[in-house]
Amino acid sequence: MIDDLDQDLKITVAQVGVATVMAVGGELDAATTPELQASFARTLSSDGGDVVVLDLAGCTFVDSTGLHAIIDARELMRGTGGRLEVCCAENGPVARVIEVALPGMLDLHPTRRAALDALRR
Repeated sequence: MIDDLDQDLKITVAQVGVATVMAVGGELDAATTPELQASFARTLSSDGGDVVVLDLAGCTFVDSTGLHAIIDARELMRGTGGRLEVCCAENGPVARVIEVALPGMLDLHPTRRAALDALRR
């Protein structure tokens, strides 16, 4: 399933084993963050939405609204007993923003495979 409601953001949602993988491409900013939030809401309301991998490898930019949406999703997942794993290009611009703005708040994985493997621990 592809959610393509905004030209600057692409969100692809797929089931991979027990996890729902949400792959984000493009810019995650004040204009596009509502699309991510809506996609999270649909995922959490559907079956299998209790384990989510947020794949930001295709995300080229993230601002504070995008960061807040990620933290809100993580807290929502925790509150319902679910789990959120985040992956993005190691040393890429999104990883740097997350590391600087949210030090220690998220465990970042360098690849989708690494995030999926973390679910087994």
